[in-house]
Amino acid sequence: MRLKFLAPAIASAALIGTAMTGGIATAATPGTTHTAAATKAAAADCVNAEAQESVKIRKERKLNSTAVGLFTKGATTCIRGRGTGQSYNLCNRTGNDWYKITYRGNTGWIPAACGSREL
Repeated sequence: MRLKFLAPAIASAALIGTAMTGGIATAATPGTTHTAAATKAAAADCVNAEAQESVKIRKERKLNSTAVGLFTKGATTCIRGRGTGQSYNLCNRTGNDWYKITYRGNTGWIPAACGSREL
């Protein structure tokens, strides 16, 4: 009798997890592994940011927002999002474009002028 409820319970847990993360729930097929092609495709989706100068990673797209980390000069990471925010005059440029990045476990925003895009 308990086995009848196991599959719906697992499906419900997956749907709740999907709703909470905003992602897509998938189940691994036994015996399958990630291929080099899949890893390469994921890397191709990444647009890199390289720090032109060391810059603070901010919680919000404002210069006076709480700093959550430091994106050090010469370091690279994937750009996770883009947006406009407070205007700035940094890294020898002015603008109001910001990149959302995760670097060394810290997720936040950096001025786009300080993180150049690599093609």
